[in-house]
Amino acid sequence: MDSRAVRTFRVFVVVTAVVAVALGVVAVAWPRPTLVLVALVFGVHLVVAGALRVFAAVRGRDTPAVWRWTSGVVGGLVAAAGLVTLVDPAIPLVVYAVLAGVGFVAEGIAALVGGVVGHPGSSRVPTVVSALLSVAAGIAVLAAPGLALTVFVVVAGVALVTVGAATLLLLPPRAAVRR
Repeated sequence: MDSRAVRTFRVFVVVTAVVAVALGVVAVAWPRPTLVLVALVFGVHLVVAGALRVFAAVRGRDTPAVWRWTSGVVGGLVAAAGLVTLVDPAIPLVVYAVLAGVGFVAEGIAALVGGVVGHPGSSRVPTVVSALLSVAAGIAVLAAPGLALTVFVVVAGVALVTVGAATLLLLPPRAAVRR
């Protein structure tokens, strides 16, 4: 690879790592506003995507009527979900947390059944322990979905800071690029 391409890639890596660190710091410092901002951006996306789907259904004269109706109804529902998100971003966030909690509980129950009946290729004790931890995590998320979301954002922020900083620290020195 020529030195120009290496320098360009190096700049890309440095910028990406610095952005990751900055976003991670913001997420750790302000987890709830970060969640709200993410929900609002997602809400805008849903409104636009839904409206475009409705527009495509109305304008799609050469497409089958069943597709037009299906696309129009789905587009309307998607846009409505986006509007609900924009009016109160906490609603979809809590729904996501509840779905995650239900998922943890369901996965834990399935793993517990596998651990009790003896799933092939796995040890019973670690499987049962993992299953019980999954059920407990699911119950915790269901009991306090707002706290679970905050913890998730903080952990994600720490991960961004860690990965970004590690990327910067592991980047070869500029002298290595010139060789």
